[in-house]
Amino acid sequence: MSHKVRLSLEEAYLLADRMKQVSSKKLSRRLLTISLRHFGYKIKDISAVVGVSERTITKWIKLYLEEGLDGLLEQHYPENRGSKLFPHQQAIRQFWVEHPNATLQQLQTWLATARQVEVEYSWLYRYLERNDLLRNSTET
Repeated sequence: MSHKVRLSLEEAYLLADRMKQVSSKKLSRRLLTISLRHFGYKIKDISAVVGVSERTITKWIKLYLEEGLDGLLEQHYPENRGSKLFPHQQAIRQFWVEHPNATLQQLQTWLATARQVEVEYSWLYRYLERNDLLRNSTET
């Protein structure tokens, strides 16, 4: 299903004004998506320019078509679940204490065997970094 965006002149001006006002990179990408779609860009091309998945681009366009700019600019994610590592944060901290020379790869293996939690290496790294669980001395 193709989701077309056709902006009136007034809507185009309003979109341009909002693009100037937002300071969040996330919101800027959403607005750029609507603008590019209005000018006839394919979802695949918008995805490459904006740097998010085609699925996300489609969700943003549908959100705009259903709820307008205000709905598009709301950043509520009720359908997203928390990280599967969240319940293991304390155990991860304890792992670092008990294994001061351990590598991130060893942590990844420990999570899979001891906690039955399988995560990709790069995802684990980003999660640890975002949650101040990454040691400065950790080897990668």
